[in-house]
Amino acid sequence: MTTYLFTVTGMHCASCGMLIDETLEDDIDGVTRSETSVRKGQTTVTAAEHVQVDTIVAAIAQVGYQARLEATS
Repeated sequence: MTTYLFTVTGMHCASCGMLIDETLEDDIDGVTRSETSVRKGQTTVTAAEHVQVDTIVAAIAQVGYQARLEATS
């Protein structure tokens, strides 16, 4: 498993964060956890090794937000 930290822009409320988390966890095979903090403007994603960063960024963009990878662990 790999953990990614993204900066996400365009979020305004808790529903924005829930939408991102549900989209990543439900739509991307291999994402086991997504935790979004609207206050911090960040999303932390835990995913299997085969999940590509571009796939995560594209899924976030598809629901209306911009994401940029900040860190990987």
